[in-house]
Amino acid sequence: FQRVTLPKPSQRGGLLGQTAVLTASANGVDTSPVVRGIWILDNLLGAPPAPPPPDVEIPEPDARGDLTIRELYAKHRTVDSCNNCHQKIDPLGFALETYDAIGAWRTQYASGHVVDASGMLPNGKRFEDVAGLKRLMQEELDPFSRNLTRKLMTYATGRRMSIADRAEIDAIMQRMKSERGGLRDLVKHVVTSEVFLTK
Repeated sequence: FQRVTLPKPSQRGGLLGQTAVLTASANGVDTSPVVRGIWILDNLLGAPPAPPPPDVEIPEPDARGDLTIRELYAKHRTVDSCNNCHQKIDPLGFALETYDAIGAWRTQYASGHVVDASGMLPNGKRFEDVAGLKRLMQEELDPFSRNLTRKLMTYATGRRMSIADRAEIDAIMQRMKSERGGLRDLVKHVVTSEVFLTK
């Protein structure tokens, strides 16, 4: 491993700028705002959407390049049962469209269409690009912190967390807030928790 200094400003930084994450949330050839949006909801925010209805039509890639990615995925917004979830999924995924299927930075698609990485979250907050999305996510760290705590406790105990564990997770979250602690503190609280000690 070798330390690398990124130029300022840089499109890298954080999990959302890592090529490993970006490649894992693509199929190696094309990107999918839906797959990447679901990855953020599930892995970072701990709020995976419900599975799609069995009769949902998955958009076929536009081989001719006539449609933008937003036009291609607009069908999801016309069906009420799809729209509820895609209001949460799509903006997160579109923010990452400036990264191609292997995580390289791009400002336009192979079709020549300009990448539009802007969006609006369900709470009405708007962003222009992935940097704006990161800022909004940093303003509201509770969902990420809760998910990280739950995942660390799942790893430490070797079992999924249940409703019965919610009080312990809440207590750890409260301690972390009052101490303004970091990851090292979170690990300490997890391994000294009643849930871990009585596993």
